Amino acid sequence: MSANAQVFISYATPDRAAAESVRTALENAGVSCWIATRDIEPGTDFPATIVEALNAARVLVLILTDHAVASPNVVREIEYAFNARKSLVPFRLSQVALSDELAYYLSPTQWLDAADGCTAENLQRLVDATSGCLAGRTLPIHKGPPRRHVGLIAGLVAGVIAVLLAVAGVSWWNRPKPPAATSTVIPAPVPATTPNLALSIQRTWLNPQDGQEYIRIPPGTFTMGCSPADDQCSDDEKPAHPVRIDRGFWLGRTEVTVAAYRAYAAKHGLKAPAGADNLPITRRTWAEAKKFCEDVGGRLPTEAEWEYAARAGSTQAYSGVLAEAAWYGDEARATPHPVKTKAQNAFGLWDMLGNVSEWVLDRYYNRYDLEAPATGPNVEEPRASNASAVIRGGFWSSNAASLRFSHRVEMDPGAADPIIGFRCANDHP
Repeated sequence: MSANAQVFISYATPDRAAAESVRTALENAGVSCWIATRDIEPGTDFPATIVEALNAARVLVLILTDHAVASPNVVREIEYAFNARKSLVPFRLSQVALSDELAYYLSPTQWLDAADGCTAENLQRLVDATSGCLAGRTLPIHKGPPRRHVGLIAGLVAGVIAVLLAVAGVSWWNRPKPPAATSTVIPAPVPATTPNLALSIQRTWLNPQDGQEYIRIPPGTFTMGCSPADDQCSDDEKPAHPVRIDRGFWLGRTEVTVAAYRAYAAKHGLKAPAGADNLPITRRTWAEAKKFCEDVGGRLPTEAEWEYAARAGSTQAYSGVLAEAAWYGDEARATPHPVKTKAQNAFGLWDMLGNVSEWVLDRYYNRYDLEAPATGPNVEEPRASNASAVIRGGFWSSNAASLRFSHRVEMDPGAADPIIGFRCANDHP
């Protein structure tokens, strides 16, 4: 691992081959690089390793494609580099419309068009541009890619950027510039509200009301429902449709544990649940799960929020190596496993798939209603006497098909089943 690499290469997993071509070209030119596929060692803390590499780097090279725009991990890396005043060099491999988040971070930066791919000529241009940044040369700003317009915020951000760039003496955040970073592009405009840099770095929060750790899930857009080429989809996973998560939210990193629920039971004079502290709590109805989350200052996640968080940027039907991420197919055990014993997903969440299924907020319908709200206070809940609820994620003895990201199960909200648990969302600032 190159612990003090000059360049951090940011890319989405489907663009790995292009990222490796860029790394090879830069390192052949004597520029040290950090790239996740090579430099994250097995068993290390993924988010902490990313932050360490970004702090050490002076330039971030972005492999800019549709995959990158759709990846929450890429957006977080760009956001962190932007806030740390690193030089950003987007290497655009296809005509791509930027999301609002990336449009904001990339508007004031140099970018390189490489529509014909990683040719020798394009890679040399990238090497020259990156070397220029490292040498302290200010690069010209070109008109960047168009945005993907998803609402009024896009126009507002564009207006703020245009106005602030025209104003002399642009102010910066009240925070010292890292000594290793030399800005080689025109300074970025100050956002209307100073971001919470601690959240940009850690994105974790210990809720004092339930003693559980939560992680920040950023806003973004994803396709909910059947994944491309998934031939196992049921009708209730259709139609696949874009969903915009307008506001970031906090989500429990694990399912609510027996320990957390035992403390809640003691507070409210309820019977204490049995089981080891680190097991997920089960045998709770939808209403009981909802009440717990509300009592600790939160709520159940909506079905759209749950799938967005479970996918963590993936457009595939399954998590990468399913056995590494989920307990499933374990007929003999017939009981939940302790939390945090499988790999985290890209958002830093454990057990989104397998172990126990999870209640979500929404009422179940056998096809998605594209007009119904997917987030916010108007999501329909299973309150009617004939209404069904939804559980997600499969459980310890599910087959693999039940652990697809889009898989849904209709469930009586009054069920208190040993295969069902839950995790809480929170709108804490």
